[in-house]
Amino acid sequence: MPVPRQIAGIAVPGDEVSAATWRYAQRTLPRYLLLHSVRSYCWGATIGVGEGWAFDRQVLWTASLLHDQGLTTLPRNVDCFEVAGGARARRWLERAGMAPAAAGTVERAIVLHMQATVTLDDGVEALLLDRATSIDVRGAGFELIDAVRPGVVRDYPRGDFDRHFLAAIQREAAQRPDCQSARLLNETGLADWMARSPWRTTSHY
Repeated sequence: MPVPRQIAGIAVPGDEVSAATWRYAQRTLPRYLLLHSVRSYCWGATIGVGEGWAFDRQVLWTASLLHDQGLTTLPRNVDCFEVAGGARARRWLERAGMAPAAAGTVERAIVLHMQATVTLDDGVEALLLDRATSIDVRGAGFELIDAVRPGVVRDYPRGDFDRHFLAAIQREAAQRPDCQSARLLNETGLADWMARSPWRTTSHY
């Protein structure tokens, strides 16, 4: 499937690196993570435009597509999934032709998206990815995407995302109790938060 030019009116970067990352994500991510990753880009780009922030769509697109790839290789990861995945994304993007500085920004955004707090001082793309994934996983800031949500979810539906994602986080928390996954699961109460999420309303799927 070629890279979409737009999703529910949201522009998608069409450069060679962005297209290559799209093809790579389709090959390597399970469907639930691929669709989550695309939705995360859409939510992040929508927030960025709404806030009037200048952001790099190539960086946000590639970071969104690759931010959870570490969850697919948990048995082989030495580090927490977001750290392993961020380093892997940077290496792959540099080989695909992304400038090293931009690839480093992608890595930083991926690593930070699991942290307790992310601010503009961490970089606009990092903040957008953090907010976007919080919306898609927990419904935090749900109202910020009202205008685009129906169209995005129609083309990239949630399906059984909640069940698969929670199971993946639980697997890492069991293997690496010092990782951010364990904090989200045990201190933040991720499972209960997801159960109360506005996404659980059938009409939002």
